[in-house]
Amino acid sequence: MNKEKIIIIGCGEHAQMVIDNVEEQDMYEIFGLTTNSEEELQMKIYGYPVVCKDDGIEKLLYESADIKGYILGVGSMVLRYKLYTWLDTLLTAVNIIHPASTVSRHAQIGRGNLVEAYTKIANSAQLGNHCIINSFSAVNHDQVIGDNVLIAGNVSMAGKSIGDNTIIADGASIGFKKSVGKNCIVGDGSVVTKDIPDNVIVYGNPAKIVRENVRSG
Repeated sequence: MNKEKIIIIGCGEHAQMVIDNVEEQDMYEIFGLTTNSEEELQMKIYGYPVVCKDDGIEKLLYESADIKGYILGVGSMVLRYKLYTWLDTLLTAVNIIHPASTVSRHAQIGRGNLVEAYTKIANSAQLGNHCIINSFSAVNHDQVIGDNVLIAGNVSMAGKSIGDNTIIADGASIGFKKSVGKNCIVGDGSVVTKDIPDNVIVYGNPAKIVRENVRSG
């Protein structure tokens, strides 16, 4: 079976993790990776070539019409936001969903998402676009996850919603029907017991606001 060719945007540590998941899903052929560094051009990552700089993607797509999609391989949430708001006008973002994850057929999944092994997305959950769900995390039923959200490893979520551009760090727990706003960071191991407003960093058990989160995207 011929597989659609995709490019991975970035070639660092996160891109290497993406490669693993693409290979395990076994739905797409990796055409190559991109970089923002001149020095990384012509490198190979796990045997896949770094084919161009990010500012050369449009030219690459013009010359290689068989590239049908992309997935982000950068970890910075701010950079991811800047990249996908541009790339979505050029190319279709694909979902990479590891076969060892559990995704309900009654969940709604956007585009450009990375769902790693041993995750669970339950029935009636809604996952936006360009999110990362790391291993051993669970999105409980009826939750709404925005765009460009990182759910790190070993996160338990029984909440209501997570806003765009938010990070839920390793081992955090979101309590029943609690909401976390946009552009937030919930620190490692934190327990959210009440709604969290937009643009803050919270930490602790119970999670408390430690400062404003000032960043774009």
